[in-house]
Amino acid sequence: MISPYNQFMDMKKKLDNAYNPDKQGRKEKIVIGLSGGIDSYVTAYLLKIQKYELIGVTVANTWEDYTGDASKVFSCHTDQQKIDEMRDFCTKIGIPFHVVKASNEFKESVIEPWLADKAMGRFPKPCWNCHDLRMKLIYEKMLEVGAKQMATGHFAKLFHHESHKTVFVHTSNDEQHDQSALLSRVPHDILNSLILPLSDLSKKEVLKLAENFGLFEDNKKIQIHECLKWNDEIAELFLKKMPKKFLKEGEISTADGSQNFGSHEGIQSHTLGEEYEYRDSGKPIKGYFGNFNFPDKRMMIFEASYFMRDKFVLTNCYMSEEVSWIEPVKGFVLFSHEEMAECWIHPKPLNCVLIEMTEKHKVINGQILGLIKKKGKNSKIFLTGEVLMLEVEPETPEGEKSVPKVNYSLDF
Repeated sequence: MISPYNQFMDMKKKLDNAYNPDKQGRKEKIVIGLSGGIDSYVTAYLLKIQKYELIGVTVANTWEDYTGDASKVFSCHTDQQKIDEMRDFCTKIGIPFHVVKASNEFKESVIEPWLADKAMGRFPKPCWNCHDLRMKLIYEKMLEVGAKQMATGHFAKLFHHESHKTVFVHTSNDEQHDQSALLSRVPHDILNSLILPLSDLSKKEVLKLAENFGLFEDNKKIQIHECLKWNDEIAELFLKKMPKKFLKEGEISTADGSQNFGSHEGIQSHTLGEEYEYRDSGKPIKGYFGNFNFPDKRMMIFEASYFMRDKFVLTNCYMSEEVSWIEPVKGFVLFSHEEMAECWIHPKPLNCVLIEMTEKHKVINGQILGLIKKKGKNSKIFLTGEVLMLEVEPETPEGEKSVPKVNYSLDF
């Protein structure tokens, strides 16, 4: 059995190999992005004990128009108590602390796109937008204070291509907590200034380091994709901010309109992919919200099979490098930390790719997915993009149940 001391020394060796500053390096300022979570605290400690000159920065995303309990609306809400805790931490390790309040930016970059997506029945992406905004604001603070680098507690790896100054984002050593796809959509100027002290560590190792540093995890963890989930507070917020013309009720029916299941009070309270129970010949059947016709406010319900696809398109793609390719390449779709699927990636015009998988998996219009070329740790994020499920063409052979058919011969 490996002793705690040997475990600690093994982790220290990993860090020394990656971040061991020379005398010049110790003179350069590094902005450390703090979220109040255990990962960013451990990151700050690791850089501090290696004698970097650190400046702590937290981004307090606030929406000043909202007067309710923000912690019930935003999983990542930074209240005054959390800010005070971060300030005390920075005082403890002897570094200055700055708070960047981002009310207007948060409203424009996160809230307004979320409102628009909910009103139009699209799949919202507030966490992706919020993450991009936080990284942008930390980078701007880095430039403002005269620092040349910034550090965060992401679980991901960065590799710099010296010849053409490109930064590649790779998966980390911890597949369960990996954040490489999220980080890969950040602009290259920011990635080029970023260092990731946790890149070679697992979450288990980080928690062990935290214990050695006298740090303990907060009971309330920040949960990605948990913000702005529909509840009474969200409904009240939405009703105040959206014009009444976007809040009209409409019908709930099958895609072809052959069955009607009543009406909804407004599409804003529903999300693509959510379950909806209806009756067919008196029997209860589980359906799922799969599309929304905005002109007539019609909410379309599909069977679960509608979402099971072995082909779909990714639009608005972020490529890991500016390259063009003609032939399809093999890769894997990252559906979650636990699930990935082998696929062929076909290049298409207008920043799109066609994905062909060997097996069917559940996909939802508008969700963001990442692609890698090989399984496992240290795999480069090839690209990320938003799912586009092409329109279904119902085909009903005599005596058979309707089977979805999709036209993939189109050029995207």
